[in-house]
Amino acid sequence: MSNKIYPIVMDTNFNRIAILDSYQSLIWTSRYYSHGDFELQIAATAENVELLTTGNYIVRDDDENVGLIEKVDLTISAANERLMKVSGRFLTAILNRRIVATQTQLTGNVSYAINRFLKFNIISPDIEARRISNFIDNDYEIQKPIDAQYTGKDLYTIISDLAVQYQFGFKITLNNNNQFVFRLYEGVDRSYNQSANPYIVFSDEYENLINAEFQKDIKGVVTAVLAAGEGEGLDRKTIWVENDNAPTELNRCEYYDDSRNTSSNSGEIPEADYYKQLAEDGKASLTAYESTFAGEVNFLSVKFKEDVNVGDIVTIESKALGYRLNARIIEVIESISSNGAYQIIPTFGK
Repeated sequence: MSNKIYPIVMDTNFNRIAILDSYQSLIWTSRYYSHGDFELQIAATAENVELLTTGNYIVRDDDENVGLIEKVDLTISAANERLMKVSGRFLTAILNRRIVATQTQLTGNVSYAINRFLKFNIISPDIEARRISNFIDNDYEIQKPIDAQYTGKDLYTIISDLAVQYQFGFKITLNNNNQFVFRLYEGVDRSYNQSANPYIVFSDEYENLINAEFQKDIKGVVTAVLAAGEGEGLDRKTIWVENDNAPTELNRCEYYDDSRNTSSNSGEIPEADYYKQLAEDGKASLTAYESTFAGEVNFLSVKFKEDVNVGDIVTIESKALGYRLNARIIEVIESISSNGAYQIIPTFGK
């Protein structure tokens, strides 16, 4: 499949300064629960070395992600071939440059909580030097409740952990006013498990399932968590956390979560609220048995970014094995070579 892509270089003021129409390879990886990244290999000409400097950006007209150049490797071979490898992460990675500087209690829906983090630590912080002046939040709502306490962690770690727990995606894009726009979003269910959207199915019957391996694994399952907060010995505050209809007897699998850093501030936080925050810590450790898929699919009959995108839920089935699985696309690697050969490599998860 040939689909030549021309990356664009932007300087630190977001001016488009070059279109790269000749390169050896480009790997562009988009992810749902975490930041994506890229790697570009290109001839180390004097012009390219000047253009592709750390701090500049790589963008594509056919993709809304923005790559920040963070590393440049220059090499010369025995045959005097001069190459450079330019790599970096997508803009969501800048969230790890800010921490939750003061203890923060949050009650409400999860998108409101994230909005508060961004406002107090990036958009309108008390310390002006912490502000990123062109950063805005698009206020997308995810109506899932949260009651939690945070101190010290960086924003990226907090948001990516919440993304996995509440199953949403997040990204930072660049608008026409050169503002960094933080966005939450939720993938679309396109599996056989619903009827509102057209189905996307990878199947040997449709010749878009190349090979497949399906697994069920119960190792590492946690169905009940004992979250332990402040206090010592028998006076330590603890609470059990379980999913609805949690299994019992042999199927109950327990885990101890040390949440000592969750504090009531010497009783300043009411006990009932403290235990809610402690329970929220414990929820992050709950897991379930997983059915997983490993294999190869092709996108000859499915158009990536039109029919399906990162975060969407699809159906994978093998008529030969008699097995069907609904899975989320959590990562897509786009690989483009110098001759325009284009390959899409998805990763499926939950």
